[in-house]
Amino acid sequence: MRTRRWMLGVGLTGLLVLFGGFAVGRWTRMRSVAISAPVNEPVRIAVLGDFHITDEASMQHARDCLQRAMAENPDIILLVGDYVHTHHGLPYLKRALLGVHAPLGVYAVLGNHDHWSGKDAVIRALGDSGVRVLREENLTVRKGETKLTLVGIYDLWFRKPDWAKAFRGLPEKPRHPVILLSHNPDAVLSPYRNRTTLIVAGHTHAGQVWMPATAHRTMQKLFGRSYIPKTKYGTSHPYGLYLEGDTWIYITSGVTHGRSVPRWYTRPELSVIELLPQ
Repeated sequence: MRTRRWMLGVGLTGLLVLFGGFAVGRWTRMRSVAISAPVNEPVRIAVLGDFHITDEASMQHARDCLQRAMAENPDIILLVGDYVHTHHGLPYLKRALLGVHAPLGVYAVLGNHDHWSGKDAVIRALGDSGVRVLREENLTVRKGETKLTLVGIYDLWFRKPDWAKAFRGLPEKPRHPVILLSHNPDAVLSPYRNRTTLIVAGHTHAGQVWMPATAHRTMQKLFGRSYIPKTKYGTSHPYGLYLEGDTWIYITSGVTHGRSVPRWYTRPELSVIELLPQ
């Protein structure tokens, strides 16, 4: 009798752990972090990515996340790619982005799924919604006396970035924050990282299915893939805030709940990064 009760208890606990992980994967959170930067006043940056829109439900989820992000009163919104999962998501994208805005603007780069689904159509949908797509270029915005320079590159799976073009006109050691938008975290491996204050990226979905980073690396080594899409830096650093030299890196876990593989103990999120005076 004791053995049967013990086995029943173990089985029920296992089921709770299993299905609890999927429940966590449906629970979107708001995450805030703060870093010091050469700014004269605080700057709030909302970061979202990996919407992977496919249908009405995923569109509404993406829209809800954007609305929640705007409710945090960010100065600027940065979108880091994979807005659609396939071309079937294209008709829903503009609806998800309807009304998105911020005082300093909304800026985006493309992800690998955006390129595969038709990059020109994705760029049009973003542009028609008032979102500026950065394509190996940079621009500077101002909040009062504070300047921010944004640099955007194409997805690293799409092609090797023209880093010189993206950073054209920028000094090697700027006196104001330079923020690089890259869908794939492997942008951190470029020597141009040293010319940035902050890199924001996505792509990893925080691993999609939680496991230690060593397990993801082992899967990549043995099978050539893991639940984290191919990325050298992201496999070891699947989610969160990191510091490499003098450069901060924030890798968002993304908005998506998961399509072919549901999330398991990795939560979808929208993030606010606050730059504080040094």
